[in-house]
Amino acid sequence: MDDFGNELPAATVQQINQRFSEGSERMAGIERGLAAERRELQELKGQLADLLDFFNAMRGAFKVLNWVGKVAKPVAAIISLGAAMGAAYAAWRGVR
Repeated sequence: MDDFGNELPAATVQQINQRFSEGSERMAGIERGLAAERRELQELKGQLADLLDFFNAMRGAFKVLNWVGKVAKPVAAIISLGAAMGAAYAAWRGVR
């Protein structure tokens, strides 16, 4: 019977059943494709998480390098002063 209560011919019922079977097969194929896409998306999500961890680590490394750079300037000045004092002492000692 159709939606209006009319009797359907046998050939039409067979055609409807065939279309339902084809639709079921098509839906199963779509679901398999979606499952494969979900796996790919999970894989991509993991790779992006690793990439974000790397960038966060690099940001921390640049902070440390910035701190080292800030400390290196006064340390270089102190070492230069020591070298100049050593050279002056050596020159003064050599004059005597």
